[in-house]
Amino acid sequence: MAIENRRHERVNHAAMLRVLTNSDQVYTLEMQDFSESGLYVITDDTSIVEMGAMIEVQTLEIEDAPVLPSKVVRIDKAGFGVEFMLD
Repeated sequence: MAIENRRHERVNHAAMLRVLTNSDQVYTLEMQDFSESGLYVITDDTSIVEMGAMIEVQTLEIEDAPVLPSKVVRIDKAGFGVEFMLD
């Protein structure tokens, strides 16, 4: 049984995201769910990120949505989870 480390309830919501990795590559990927403190990104190619990497995410659903600095905190075969790094 996995240890549950989430602090906030997740909301299932599919949306397209702009993801900027630390190698300055930009990807358009799908979000599976989000919470107040992070989100989960669906991708077949998890090699685009590394555990602990700092990336930026931005929803494409809202014009001029904020760019959120985020840290990769989970990688599995279906994608990766990030925690927002907000002040």
